[in-house]
Amino acid sequence: MTRPTYEDVLDGLHECLGTVEGIAAILPYEPTSVHAFPLLYSMFDSMEITRTGQVQGRTYRTLHRLVFRWQDNEQALLEMIPFVDAIPDAVEVDKHLGGRIDSGLAVIDEGEAMFVEIGGTECLALDFYSTVLVK
Repeated sequence: MTRPTYEDVLDGLHECLGTVEGIAAILPYEPTSVHAFPLLYSMFDSMEITRTGQVQGRTYRTLHRLVFRWQDNEQALLEMIPFVDAIPDAVEVDKHLGGRIDSGLAVIDEGEAMFVEIGGTECLALDFYSTVLVK
């Protein structure tokens, strides 16, 4: 098997994240507006290339932002809470991204909450970062 590309990795991550109940839509880009909540979108963050002898590895880091409508603080926070664990757990269940990675693994290794504005709409957001090592 050839080493998976970043496109393969992103497809695998979205397949895993698509198993999380309650996400209205998943996009591979930052939207200019949100029509359905909660919406998850992903953006490439960085890549590190390492070499050990003849073996090259790539570590991809991707931001996955889950946004919620924010009008009532209590309601938004209550809607957010189940996703704090559900997003990392979805990737933990399939660290090889549906067989796309035969040498390496995927994890969600960081998350934080914040407010963001998309198309003039203020949203509560959960930012998760995935790290995927492929060899």
